[in-house]
Amino acid sequence: MSQAPAVHGFVAQGFEPVRDAFAQNLASGEELGATFSVVQDGETIIDLYGGARDEDRSEPLGPDDLFNVWSTTKGMAALCIGMAVERGLLDYQAPVATYWPEFAVNGKEAITVETLLSHASGIQGADTPATTEEMLDIPTFSARLAAQAPLFPPGSANAYNAGVFGHWVDALLRRTDGRSLMDFFADEVATPLKADVWIGLPYEQHHRRAPIVAPWAPMMAASPPATDPVVKSAMGSPRMSPLEANRPDWMAAGNGAAGGSANARGIARVYGALARGGELEGVRILSAESVDRMVAQRRASKDKVLGVWVRWAAGFILSANGLYGPNDTSFGHSGWGGSFGFADPENKLGVSYAMNLMAPNLAGDPRGGRLVTETYKCLGLG
Repeated sequence: MSQAPAVHGFVAQGFEPVRDAFAQNLASGEELGATFSVVQDGETIIDLYGGARDEDRSEPLGPDDLFNVWSTTKGMAALCIGMAVERGLLDYQAPVATYWPEFAVNGKEAITVETLLSHASGIQGADTPATTEEMLDIPTFSARLAAQAPLFPPGSANAYNAGVFGHWVDALLRRTDGRSLMDFFADEVATPLKADVWIGLPYEQHHRRAPIVAPWAPMMAASPPATDPVVKSAMGSPRMSPLEANRPDWMAAGNGAAGGSANARGIARVYGALARGGELEGVRILSAESVDRMVAQRRASKDKVLGVWVRWAAGFILSANGLYGPNDTSFGHSGWGGSFGFADPENKLGVSYAMNLMAPNLAGDPRGGRLVTETYKCLGLG
């Protein structure tokens, strides 16, 4: 009889049921290696890790191992825009072309920063075949996107910018702050908050990345490509395999849409600050007013790419139907395969889950959902 995977880390008194749920996830076989962390009013009350970092379960997950967190990265990128807005470098209501003149072609002259960040520009990916290598050249691919025509009238609908959201953020920051998204995030967010989150993982840190595992990847590769032009541009150009996240050039590129390297502890610290109006342990990265401006609802509609109804702020997903706990004031972002991070301002919570065994979903993974449910029950809020 095989021994159940060990659970490491800690939970504050009264949160033992969260540890039990985490252990059950690992023992069930649904999990390989995973992390879960909760920061409440500036204090870490849950920080769990366990399982294996490799597919054959021969190497245990370490306390500082990192995962590719896919679109959970988008929340980190959106935060950087919020900081640039607070500093007067950008305005959500201003046309993108104010800062990026080359963008003002093919009917995109009036698209505002918030329209772009809420996935409503009509540009959701390359409209001609593209390779992963091309996408990972962030500045060159950004210029290619800026030259395109929208595939629907800007502002008339939502279509998820799956692989290119970070290209928009990087281009805007380079033209206003002067730094890349990779450098801005490291300098202004990760380092001050002591958050182990990277948008662009240096090569000397690659040994910390637990490989992404997706047993369903061959089945996805064999499925017919999308034919709808909007979906095809978002998800098919390039048509990414989940296993591409294990490429060294992917880890290092600084793709703010899908290439972040993190564990739950790091992401929970960032959202823990946002849940307290932008401050954690005496370090303020944003004013409370700027947090409110950043997460104000911009759109709510069924997404042309995701096929589900989404409430969008300026780059953040706003909770609905229990997506990020019981409060609709919560906000965050989820990643392909199961990861997520969110802030619950009502209860001053920063919450995150990250793992290496991907499920074939974009949001609502039951493994992380169980942990969130148990957390709120232990808080007396579930």
